[in-house]
Amino acid sequence: MRNFVRSEGYARARLASAALFVACGAVLGFRTLAAAPPSPAMIPAMVLAAAFVALGGLRIRDYLMLRKRRP
Repeated sequence: MRNFVRSEGYARARLASAALFVACGAVLGFRTLAAAPPSPAMIPAMVLAAAFVALGGLRIRDYLMLRKRRP
C-alpha cells in the first residue's frame, strides 16, 4: 500500500481531483455571489466553496512537493 501511495500515478490522480475541487469551489462561489445580493444565507455556501478551493490547493501543494522530492 505504501508504494502505491508514493507512486506517480496516484499523485496524478490526486492532482486531477484537486483540479475538480478547485473548479467546483470556484463555480459554487461565483454562482452564489451572482445569484442575489449578499445575505447571511450565503455564508454556508461560501464556506463550502472556500473549503473546496483550500482542499484543492493542499492537494496541488502535495503533488508539487512529491515531484520536487523525486529526481
